[in-house]
Amino acid sequence: MTEITAKILDSTHLELSQPIFCRQGNIISIFIPDVVEKDVKEEDNLWMEASKNHFLAAYDEGDAIYDKL
Repeated sequence: MTEITAKILDSTHLELSQPIFCRQGNIISIFIPDVVEKDVKEEDNLWMEASKNHFLAAYDEGDAIYDKL
């Protein structure tokens, strides 16, 4: 698998950062990460989504020391 970047020209057109060597008419897959917040770098959105999904999994019930106050 090869990974390249592309600039979004509009909702249906991309400008690739480098040429791809495929025959015209071949089908390729493009994976687009979900965007969490607007006006934030896409890379930051990926980190925020991952941290949100895994934050609570990092703690055990025995770690809930503040619940005992």
